[in-house]
Amino acid sequence: MLRFLVLLRSLRHDLVLLFFATLRRDTPPAVKFLFPLTLLYLISPVDLVPDTVPLLGVVDDMIVLPAATSLLVRMLPAQARAEGERSAAHYGTLVLAAASIVLVLWLVLIVWALYKVFS
Repeated sequence: MLRFLVLLRSLRHDLVLLFFATLRRDTPPAVKFLFPLTLLYLISPVDLVPDTVPLLGVVDDMIVLPAATSLLVRMLPAQARAEGERSAAHYGTLVLAAASIVLVLWLVLIVWALYKVFS
């Protein structure tokens, strides 16, 4: 979980920028398709290198995710990137707070469901 939070903190500007850019019509379909896959890879327990392999399991996440977000940001058209930058500067903290609340609610729901199943 700590690894997840460290990655989010280091990539938060690019993630918010990509979020707002995917809402625009002129964003390439490849970016709209690959951005959610990048987020799924971030939270997925399936990795290219399993986390049970010492050191390499963590290094794989620390390399793949920043490289993917950097590539996706470079794939954005200039106008979509500029609009995303403006939106990220204005609403970035609000989006991250909302995402954090959703994450906490999902965790509460999972804990509640596990409690109901095993009690």
